[in-house]
Order: sequence, then structure tokens, then C-alpha cells
Amino acid sequence: MILRTIELPIELTNNNTGRTQHFGRSASQRKKYERVIRGKFGQQVPFASKVDIIVQRVLAARQRLWDSSSVLRGNWKEIEDALVACGFLHDDGPDYVGLCVGVQDAETRLMLHKPFTGPFVRVYFLDCGTLNVGSVI
Repeated sequence: MILRTIELPIELTNNNTGRTQHFGRSASQRKKYERVIRGKFGQQVPFASKVDIIVQRVLAARQRLWDSSSVLRGNWKEIEDALVACGFLHDDGPDYVGLCVGVQDAETRLMLHKPFTGPFVRVYFLDCGTLNVGSVI
């Protein structure tokens, strides 16, 4: 069951150039995302129970779909940390987040009225166990 859906005016990146061992850039990105999220939603009360998360990259015009493994490899960690700082989650550890899945949406840009304000990230928070991988493996 979906507990909440939010849309963030943030572009999901795949950081195809890789990460370094310097955390200054990722910390400043997290703070920037925190300001954006807090400006749009204010301070939140964390979910009372463990959640599953679907992260949806909504593409803008002329953007291409990535390989499936690239969706969560870029700046999602900084966005997730900003969601924790803004109170959506107690923490992003396994006690509070069950499964996190990244998907892409190239269709929304075709349905929205012009001018389209993409790209953006849509985040679905679900009851933990909604994404039941255990029934498959």
C-alpha cells in the first residue's frame, strides 16, 4: 500500500564519472537538496513503521533512458539523506527502509501540458513488504 508520494524538483543523476573519496561535494549536494525539500514540504514526521521506497526518474524532453543499474547509483544517496534530515524517515538504514527500487518514466513528459517542468524525481513510500521480493527468491 502506498503511504505517500512526493515529487521533488531535483534531477536524478547517474554520476557516470564515479565517486571520489572526498565527501565535501556530496555533503554540499545533500544540504542543497535538503533546502529544496524543506522549502517544498517543511519539516516532516517520520513514518511510524519500516517502508519500501520506489524512486522514479521522470525524464524531460530529449533525455534518454539509462541502464537499469544506473538509476540509484548517482545522487540518490544525497537525496535520501536529505529526506532523512527533513524528517521523512528516521534513518535510511535497514531498520527503517526495507527495499529501495529505481525505475524510469519516459511517458509523463508526453502527457503534461507545456511547458513541461522536468526532469524531476517522484518518490513512493510504501508499507514495508509491499514490494515482496521474498515471494520470488
